[in-house]
Amino acid sequence: MKLKLVTLFSLLTVALALSQTKATEINKFQFGETEHLLDGYSLNFQYQDGKAIHMEFYNGKAKYEWIVGPGKGNGNKDIPYRSHKIGDNLYLINWHETGIKDYLTIVFDFEKMVVHSSIIIGYENKPERTLKTVFQSGIIDHLKKGFN
Repeated sequence: MKLKLVTLFSLLTVALALSQTKATEINKFQFGETEHLLDGYSLNFQYQDGKAIHMEFYNGKAKYEWIVGPGKGNGNKDIPYRSHKIGDNLYLINWHETGIKDYLTIVFDFEKMVVHSSIIIGYENKPERTLKTVFQSGIIDHLKKGFN
C-alpha cells in the first residue's frame, strides 16, 4: 500500500511539474526587452477637449503631429518608443522626449477605439517650459494596423 501511495504521489508530482513547465513555455515574458509592437500602425485620436493628434509607429520609433488645436502643425519624429501587449487589442506604450523634457505613457484600446494618456510635460520646470501634467482620454479614428 505504501509503495502504491509513493508511486501515485510521485506521478502526480511529475505531472504537476510538467504542466507548470508547459504554462511557462506559453507565458514567456521578456521583461527588460524593448518591444515595438505598434510598428506599421498609424492613427488619429481626439481628446475630450477637442485637440487632435496624428501618430505613426515605424522601426521602433514614433512620430506625431497635432492636427487640431492650438499646437496644430507641431510635432516630433524618430522618437524611440517601447510597448507591451496587455490584453486583446490593448497596448501600453511609452517614450521619453529628452530634447524637450517630456515623458509620455499611453494605453491604446483598439477594440473600444479609445486612448488614455498620462504625460509629464517640461519636467525640468524651466521658465520657458514649465512643468505640466496631462491625464486625458480620447477617441481613436483612422486606425491603420501593422502586421504584428
